[in-house]
Amino acid sequence: MSRVDLLPRLKTIGVSHLLQDSNGAPPEPERVLEIIGENSPFVWFAASGGTAGNDLPSEFARGLRDIASRCGYPGENSQKARADFDREAAIWLGSHPSLQSGELLRDDVWAFLTTALLPKIVEWRYPERNHERYAGGVRNTFQRLWMRGVTLDLGEGHADRWVLVRELSEDAMVQIFERAAISSDARLSRAIARSWVDIAGLIGRGRMEDVMRRATIFIRVRNQVIDLAHLDDDDLAAEIAHAFNASIGSETGN
Repeated sequence: MSRVDLLPRLKTIGVSHLLQDSNGAPPEPERVLEIIGENSPFVWFAASGGTAGNDLPSEFARGLRDIASRCGYPGENSQKARADFDREAAIWLGSHPSLQSGELLRDDVWAFLTTALLPKIVEWRYPERNHERYAGGVRNTFQRLWMRGVTLDLGEGHADRWVLVRELSEDAMVQIFERAAISSDARLSRAIARSWVDIAGLIGRGRMEDVMRRATIFIRVRNQVIDLAHLDDDDLAAEIAHAFNASIGSETGN
């Protein structure tokens, strides 16, 4: 049995305490250590099932700092720089062998990795300093990218393994990953992403935001009629393509 590296978990009240202490700004490393240092009531580990005290948090922080630096952090903060970071970080997180365990399904793990280790990169990526970008959940700065990477990975044997991560727009990512009925099914998420890429190639990316939003509604309604999870790959792809075509048809009035 392979070893599971247990990661620190930061309670929701710990996230709030760190952000309130710094008046909403990224907490300084010295204050982080003071507030959530040894024996802190805000930090905990799973009681069993793995090994704590590993180097993975430091490796996580180094990897994302390196990616952010290549994308312009801390100086350049353009939309392109942030989009480049999202893509490269999603690929790195999705392919890292030590970031595939059930530990990464925990919101409080991401709350620690984000708020305690990389708060300044969070502020660079999201200057508005929203609490949800630090707390764990689908809108956490790095958790959202990890979800994209592990879900949209087409596998090492695929000729273009990360094409879905690279090609999907931010709006398309949000439509998939901030809807539990879709994001909870990795195969459905990939089918939608593939269809998005195909349709965008036909009608242009500029039209895809409205098309994607309508298609997502059609897919969610269809999933109530038939369980899309039980369809084989070809039938699932056909259902998703039909939803996108129906969305385009409603746009044109056909």
